Amino acid sequence: MPVTVIANKATTQIKNGAGVLQAIVVSGAGSAWTLQVNDGPNLAGNVTAILGATPLTVPAIGTLVLPSPMPFSQGLQVVTAGTTAGELEFVWY
Repeated sequence: MPVTVIANKATTQIKNGAGVLQAIVVSGAGSAWTLQVNDGPNLAGNVTAILGATPLTVPAIGTLVLPSPMPFSQGLQVVTAGTTAGELEFVWY
Protein backbone atom coordinates (compact mmCIF):
# COMPACT_ATOMS: atom_id res chain seq x y z
CA MET A 1 0.00 0.00 0.00
CA PRO A 2 1.26 3.46 -0.82
CA VAL A 3 2.04 5.88 1.99
CA THR A 4 1.96 9.63 1.36
CA VAL A 5 3.52 12.00 3.88
CA ILE A 6 2.16 15.54 4.19
CA ALA A 7 4.10 18.08 6.21
CA ASN A 8 2.78 21.40 4.92
CA LYS A 9 -0.20 23.72 5.04
CA ALA A 10 -1.83 23.31 1.64
CA THR A 11 -4.38 21.45 -0.44
CA THR A 12 -2.83 18.23 -1.73
CA GLN A 13 -4.33 15.85 -4.29
CA ILE A 14 -2.93 12.46 -3.25
CA LYS A 15 -4.77 10.29 -5.78
CA ASN A 16 -7.22 10.69 -8.64
CA GLY A 17 -9.93 8.09 -9.06
CA ALA A 18 -11.40 5.52 -6.69
CA GLY A 19 -9.56 3.93 -3.79
CA VAL A 20 -9.60 3.33 -0.05
CA LEU A 21 -7.98 5.41 2.68
CA GLN A 22 -6.70 2.82 5.16
CA ALA A 23 -5.20 5.01 7.87
CA ILE A 24 -3.99 8.46 8.86
CA VAL A 25 -1.15 8.40 11.37
CA VAL A 26 0.07 11.53 13.16
CA SER A 27 3.89 11.67 13.05
CA GLY A 28 4.01 15.32 14.18
CA ALA A 29 1.06 17.27 15.58
CA GLY A 30 2.23 20.77 14.63
CA SER A 31 0.65 23.79 16.31
CA ALA A 32 -3.06 24.48 15.87
CA TRP A 33 -2.86 22.34 12.72
CA THR A 34 -6.10 21.22 11.07
CA LEU A 35 -6.96 18.52 8.57
CA GLN A 36 -9.85 17.93 6.21
CA VAL A 37 -10.03 14.92 3.88
CA ASN A 38 -12.17 15.22 0.74
CA ASP A 39 -13.39 12.87 -1.96
CA GLY A 40 -12.69 14.94 -5.05
CA PRO A 41 -11.14 14.66 -8.52
CA ASN A 42 -9.01 17.83 -8.46
CA LEU A 43 -8.06 20.94 -6.55
CA ALA A 44 -10.68 23.05 -8.38
CA GLY A 45 -13.70 21.85 -6.39
CA ASN A 46 -16.47 19.28 -6.70
CA VAL A 47 -15.59 17.58 -3.41
CA THR A 48 -17.52 15.65 -0.80
CA ALA A 49 -16.02 15.98 2.66
CA ILE A 50 -15.14 12.58 4.15
CA LEU A 51 -14.18 13.63 7.68
CA GLY A 52 -16.88 16.21 8.26
CA ALA A 53 -17.79 19.60 6.95
CA THR A 54 -15.24 21.45 9.07
CA PRO A 55 -11.54 20.74 9.54
CA LEU A 56 -10.48 18.36 12.30
CA THR A 57 -7.80 19.50 14.76
CA VAL A 58 -4.78 17.23 14.37
CA PRO A 59 -4.37 15.18 17.58
CA ALA A 60 -1.21 14.06 19.41
CA ILE A 61 1.73 12.22 17.84
CA GLY A 62 1.10 8.51 17.38
CA THR A 63 -2.67 8.91 17.08
CA LEU A 64 -4.50 6.94 14.41
CA VAL A 65 -7.02 9.48 13.07
CA LEU A 66 -9.11 7.15 10.91
CA PRO A 67 -10.88 4.42 12.94
CA SER A 68 -11.73 2.27 9.91
CA PRO A 69 -10.99 2.16 6.16
CA MET A 70 -12.82 4.82 4.18
CA PRO A 71 -13.53 4.41 0.45
CA PHE A 72 -13.44 7.35 -1.96
CA SER A 73 -14.74 7.46 -5.52
CA GLN A 74 -13.42 10.61 -7.23
CA GLY A 75 -10.01 11.07 -5.62
CA LEU A 76 -8.22 11.57 -2.32
CA GLN A 77 -7.68 15.21 -1.43
CA VAL A 78 -6.23 16.58 1.82
CA VAL A 79 -6.51 20.17 3.07
CA THR A 80 -4.21 21.20 5.93
CA ALA A 81 -4.05 24.60 7.64
CA GLY A 82 -3.12 26.18 10.94
CA THR A 83 -0.23 27.87 12.67
CA THR A 84 2.63 25.37 12.23
CA ALA A 85 2.50 22.25 10.07
CA GLY A 86 3.25 18.87 11.58
CA GLU A 87 3.51 15.56 9.72
CA LEU A 88 0.80 13.11 8.69
CA GLU A 89 1.10 9.72 7.00
CA PHE A 90 -1.75 8.63 4.73
CA VAL A 91 -1.97 4.92 3.96
CA TRP A 92 -4.17 4.24 0.93
CA TYR A 93 -4.67 2.06 -2.11
